[in-house]
Amino acid sequence: MAVMARELWTDERLDDLKDHMDGGFREVKGEIREVKVELKATRIELKNDIAELRGEMRASVAKLEGRIDKIADRMDRLNYTLIAGLVGLVATHYLG
Repeated sequence: MAVMARELWTDERLDDLKDHMDGGFREVKGEIREVKVELKATRIELKNDIAELRGEMRASVAKLEGRIDKIADRMDRLNYTLIAGLVGLVATHYLG
């Protein structure tokens, strides 16, 4: 039976199969091109989103640095106040 099936493949049928396969390959190539275009657009969009996120993060970090500097200044003033108070207590204890 397999031999008979092979005998039925005429040149015309083989040409039809070739044309059908060529059409399928053209279709796949077209879809690949579309995917490439979509990927390129997505890549550009992603780069823009990352750049925007970096800008937001830099602004947030700068804001945090400012707050940390303020806290550091307050801690310095508190330390100076505590040292002055301790010196005052020691002076009044021994001199007073």
